[in-house]
Amino acid sequence: MNPIVAVEHLEIGGHTDKGRRKHNEDTYLIDRELGLIIVADGVGGHQSGEVASLLTCEVIKREIAAGSRLRAAIDRANTEVIDAVRTGRGKAGMGSTVVAVLMAENSYELAWVGDSRIYLWDGKLHLLTRDHSFVETQRASGQISLEEARIHPRRHVILQAVGSQATGNLDIGTNSGELAPNTCLLLCSDGITDPLDPEQLCQLLSHRTTTDETCQRIVTMALQCGGSDNATAVLIAHNGIPEDPPRIMAPAQVVWVYDPVTAKYEGLPAVTP
Repeated sequence: MNPIVAVEHLEIGGHTDKGRRKHNEDTYLIDRELGLIIVADGVGGHQSGEVASLLTCEVIKREIAAGSRLRAAIDRANTEVIDAVRTGRGKAGMGSTVVAVLMAENSYELAWVGDSRIYLWDGKLHLLTRDHSFVETQRASGQISLEEARIHPRRHVILQAVGSQATGNLDIGTNSGELAPNTCLLLCSDGITDPLDPEQLCQLLSHRTTTDETCQRIVTMALQCGGSDNATAVLIAHNGIPEDPPRIMAPAQVVWVYDPVTAKYEGLPAVTP
């Protein structure tokens, strides 16, 4: 069994809304004892996406409690979503994206599949996950810009999902780092990132109240800005006093960084005409 991890000093909250859909296929999980936080976005629509997202969270929690690493837990969830279709718990075509954080003190491990995201906010917005999507392959290779990716007609085409790949073939992204005082991690489904641009996210995160209230405002803003999908946000905040001088706690990998002061990005590849 995993030892109980100390996350008492972290404030964790979340909020979800079905948006303009008939039902909510998003699921989120907060387990303070395990230090486990998950957002899963079911895919497949009438093919029981909500079953896949719920099962994904259940399996990951069970596997982490049994001592598995985060990557192995997601791989097991992939197998069990596939098996659920065979046994009739769900329907053919169902799957789920997932972003998961495993906290131990201030250290975090991340793992993800699909296009749900995790951001780090420290006065700048750092994207810590790389979408498994068609437009991300185009953007990362410099074929389209970030702005073009946001409005691309194939922006919702994902290349990986829990339940979509044979056992052992799932592409699981990973990252790690340490959460500094007065910073936070935001986990969210694409119902947040589609309607809200980085500038809007920065505005919401820079005026945080409680994590629950901030997540509610993020979801509400996403729906007010035209979002029609299920929308889910979960926030992990380290509300400690910033160190003086502050230590540099850079994550292992960053896809890009947005600076709200200059309204400029760091880390984007040049676009080839």
